[in-house]
Amino acid sequence: MDSNRDFTLKQERSLDIFDILTFLWRKKFRIIITAGLLASLGAYYVIHLPKIYVASSILLLSAKDSGLTLPSSLSAITSGEDTRQDTYIEFMRSRQFVQTVVDDLALYNLHEYQQSTDGGYVSEKDYATTKLLNQFSVSKLSNTDMLKITVESLTPSSAAEIANHIGPAFFAYYALINRQKADSKSQWLNDQLNELKNSLSQSEERLLTFLRDNELVNVESQVELAKSEIAGLISQKIHIDRAVAESQGSMVQLATISGGQQDYLQIPAIQNNALIRDLRIRRGQQQLLMEGVTKRYLHKHPKYIAAKAGLEAIDTEFTMLINQLVNGLRSSNETLKARQRQILAQIQETKERHANLGKHSMQISRMQREIESTQHLYEMFLSRLQETEILKDLDDGDDFAIVDSASEPTFPAKPKVVMGIALSVIFSCVFSFGFWLILHLVSDKYTRFKSMLSNLDVPILSMVPRIKQTKANKGKPFALSMHSEGERNYQYFEAIRSLRTGLLVKNNQHKNAVIAVTSIGERDGKSEISTSLADSFSRMEKTLLIDVDLRQPKIGEMFDIDANLPGLTSFLGNKSSFSKCIHAVHSSPLILMPSGPLPPDPLAYISKPRFAAFLHKLRGYYERVVIETPPINTVSDAIAVGKFVDGVIIVCDAEKNEGADLLLALQRVHEAELPLLGVVFNRVKDLRSNMNKRQGLVSRLKRAFGIR
Repeated sequence: MDSNRDFTLKQERSLDIFDILTFLWRKKFRIIITAGLLASLGAYYVIHLPKIYVASSILLLSAKDSGLTLPSSLSAITSGEDTRQDTYIEFMRSRQFVQTVVDDLALYNLHEYQQSTDGGYVSEKDYATTKLLNQFSVSKLSNTDMLKITVESLTPSSAAEIANHIGPAFFAYYALINRQKADSKSQWLNDQLNELKNSLSQSEERLLTFLRDNELVNVESQVELAKSEIAGLISQKIHIDRAVAESQGSMVQLATISGGQQDYLQIPAIQNNALIRDLRIRRGQQQLLMEGVTKRYLHKHPKYIAAKAGLEAIDTEFTMLINQLVNGLRSSNETLKARQRQILAQIQETKERHANLGKHSMQISRMQREIESTQHLYEMFLSRLQETEILKDLDDGDDFAIVDSASEPTFPAKPKVVMGIALSVIFSCVFSFGFWLILHLVSDKYTRFKSMLSNLDVPILSMVPRIKQTKANKGKPFALSMHSEGERNYQYFEAIRSLRTGLLVKNNQHKNAVIAVTSIGERDGKSEISTSLADSFSRMEKTLLIDVDLRQPKIGEMFDIDANLPGLTSFLGNKSSFSKCIHAVHSSPLILMPSGPLPPDPLAYISKPRFAAFLHKLRGYYERVVIETPPINTVSDAIAVGKFVDGVIIVCDAEKNEGADLLLALQRVHEAELPLLGVVFNRVKDLRSNMNKRQGLVSRLKRAFGIR
């Protein structure tokens, strides 16, 4: 099955190729005439294009660096041969330089460079400058320091003259630009030097004023002196703090003494006093003397009295000395505290003075750096000014030279007539083929339908041509009228036979005893197709044609059957027997069952189980049953009938219906899962040949291209 499918796909591709070849064969005269006309117009245009002459000259440019370049630190990034050559090219392409060439050669007086009177107003020089800018080019010669100047002109002498003049004019122009740039740079350097000189004087004056206002001579020495002073004061503060701590301890002990002399002796400052120690020794000796006198004498004895008086005198002296020492301790404590506060104040003052000196030192450093930076810039600009003055009079143009002068051209370079005519012929052929192919694809709706159906894998059963009926046969079945008219409707007859043959082939694979014929819309010709197909089958098989279009039936009218005679609705409604509901057709073996009286609800009639059972029984009496149904896009009757048949055929009017309408019909069939046999294109225009002629054309094309 897969091999059969691959064969079908290959066959479709071959047919697509031969369709294009068929189109070429049928439209060959139109394509050839159109291509010939376009090629003739193109050749005429190319031949009558103005002749353009080209002259070239070659210049050798300076390979050394100019003195007016960037500093070395920057030029290392931006310098290079390509950059320098690009600079020269931009100079030559500048409008200002080109205008100097126009003025030197007075090109505005030449007819070629004069403005047309039809255009807007532009001054003569501006117009000539623009024209020359468009007519000359500058290119680099690879791996060299040379440039090629190319000039186009309508006259050979003008092309050579302009090409030879551009080099010397550029040398002079570039030298002028360099001198102007050097003058401008010198002036700028002088201005910068004056500004730096003023800035340097102002910086020095600010430094002197600052030193004078703050009475600063040697800031570094003053800072070191302040550091030494702070260190000495801190050392004194440490000793004072230690003494204050000891004194404060004595004060605490004094505060706890109730008044006894022995308690005062517990204080180290009093206990360690030399006078106290001496008095204590003297008192001990006097007390020993008093104890000896007491043992020997009474209290009224002169020695006893003298010894006691001596002891009392020592105690009085001892008491006075302790009081003096206590008062001395208290006074010393206050003195130490005052000295401590004084040293702290001196330290704070010295620190503030040191901090101010530090700020002054930083300020002086900034001023000095500013002076040094300004001095450095001043010296650098002075050096650059001296270099500029030295290089100012050097002529950089001495390094330029003309390597090859332009000679007057003999033959025009443009246009290339042979190439232009060849391209015109090729373009004309391609355009003519594309134009007629696009026009054919746009106008040939059948081709678009065919492509869409091929993508959806829906077969095209037949193409039925449009035929004109005579007044006598108008409204009659096509099947009967075409037999009476003989060869006149041979194409229609062949299309119906092709449809019948296709269905018979499908019948060998799947039984297609009952076939429903529907259409996309009203008046698409489904009645003509169904009657013609049924008539064609009836000449081979026992065939029944049923009109199930219970909304607008036409088959009975086409065969001159009275509308009041019984038909399908009469049989389904059990009003008439089957034999009374069918009718024979004159001059045809076809059996016909018309619609009968129209019911109020047609869909309810064909949805009954009796209708399905009726179609099932017909398979035993007739070899082929053809059923005409209403349009599938208008009502759902065709979908209801399609549930009970073996195959459905959709009739599409190739001229009236659109692709969206056909796609909607196919979508409804697909959603309802109906057994679709294919599509019949009806009323196809310009179907000029039958299948034999088409096959003959295909055979000739195969032989022409060597395809077997």
